[in-house]
Amino acid sequence: MSKNQPISIRISALCGILGPIIGLIFITLSIYYSSWFNWTENWLSDLGGIPGDPSIWASRGIASIIFNNGLVVSGIIGVIFASSLRKIKILNNRNGRIGRSLFILDMFTLCTVGIFPETTGYLHTVVSLIFFFLIAISLLLIGNVLRYSSLKKIGGFFSILGIFSLCSFPFFLIPRPWGSNAIIEMIPIISISIFSIIFGHAILKNKFDLL
Repeated sequence: MSKNQPISIRISALCGILGPIIGLIFITLSIYYSSWFNWTENWLSDLGGIPGDPSIWASRGIASIIFNNGLVVSGIIGVIFASSLRKIKILNNRNGRIGRSLFILDMFTLCTVGIFPETTGYLHTVVSLIFFFLIAISLLLIGNVLRYSSLKKIGGFFSILGIFSLCSFPFFLIPRPWGSNAIIEMIPIISISIFSIIFGHAILKNKFDLL
């Protein structure tokens, strides 16, 4: 395993650990400032503004500012982390390259979810669905690659997270309270957060050979 990691790799890996934590803190603060929010009756995106609100980031006051900016910040941190995946030797095959590319794209998409809140209408729906779908596919591909390595247990775990994320997707279309709500959204969000933290930690612990 690589012992002398470039400082850029270590910073990127650290972003993998901090990014999800920061993002979840932003979401928690947004919920705290939104007494009307209900886990079974609202999307998380409602925290950033709902259709009919003024088409601005602050349509719901401090909660919207925290939520929308939080998504953008988390996405940027995620992109920095994702850059480290390009240096992981084991991901330098077809499935690995596709998986890491989709993960990078997913982090850019997370930024757009914050840039285009629900107040922008159809555009927000499109980027949100792309974000959640890419989570599942990238986890499945990266997990599958790791399953055939010395990190097969971690790879299997990532694959399970990808399956859970993919299985949650149909529930986005099921009427409330059993679907179409924040609880369903949290399944892929928690999955990608766990992946990011574990992968970032593994890089810091020199679990991967670098290109």
